[in-house]
Amino acid sequence: MILVIDVGNTNITFGVFKGDKLVASFRMMSETSHTSDEYGLQVIALLQANGVDKADIEGVIIASVVPKVMHALVNCIQKYIGKRPY
Repeated sequence: MILVIDVGNTNITFGVFKGDKLVASFRMMSETSHTSDEYGLQVIALLQANGVDKADIEGVIIASVVPKVMHALVNCIQKYIGKRPY
């Protein structure tokens, strides 16, 4: 499965795709003050709530218009998902 992340000024939208099928989606607020651990705990909890095991995530893609969120979000994905996002 592929985790895709769209970082906007108000929300961060997540989608999990298995092939070309969207199997889960969720949102959280874009917060420039959040740490990678705060994002990580939220992402893991939301994946679990949507029935997605982080071990099934094969890759991560991030698109962002909010540079201030990127450092924490990239570190979150590396630490909590174990993947380097594109």
